[in-house]
Amino acid sequence: MKKIGLTLIAGVMLFSNCSIKYKYPKFDFGNGPNPCLNAFKDKVFIAILRECYKGTDAMKEISKRDAGNPYDGIYSLEIFKAIDSIGIDFAKKIPPPSLCPECRPGENYFMAQALHFYRSHELDSIARAELKKEGFGFDCGIK
Repeated sequence: MKKIGLTLIAGVMLFSNCSIKYKYPKFDFGNGPNPCLNAFKDKVFIAILRECYKGTDAMKEISKRDAGNPYDGIYSLEIFKAIDSIGIDFAKKIPPPSLCPECRPGENYFMAQALHFYRSHELDSIARAELKKEGFGFDCGIK
């Protein structure tokens, strides 16, 4: 009787472990449904990091291995100026770290804040408006 119980428990555990699979949506490495929007936001993200890490070799080291956005179809001096302005302004507004008593002067949550802004609806709206303003709306599927 004890053997049957142990076998039953082992079988249940085996089948329960096999049946639990985490399913995540497949990530689109092809740059998603709107590559223009992604390219704009990617460039803003990099502009933020460039401003935050100014005076260090961080961006120089990154550029040695990172090729940038796989779609760079928004070539416009005006858009690049807007992107730099957005990135610099955002970087300057990052507040000092509030939950980091061990942080040294100059340390902050730069990367996390840049990622949060990248993912925000606010940056989506800004990107759409800037792309539309510069005549890229139609090419980028922005109405």
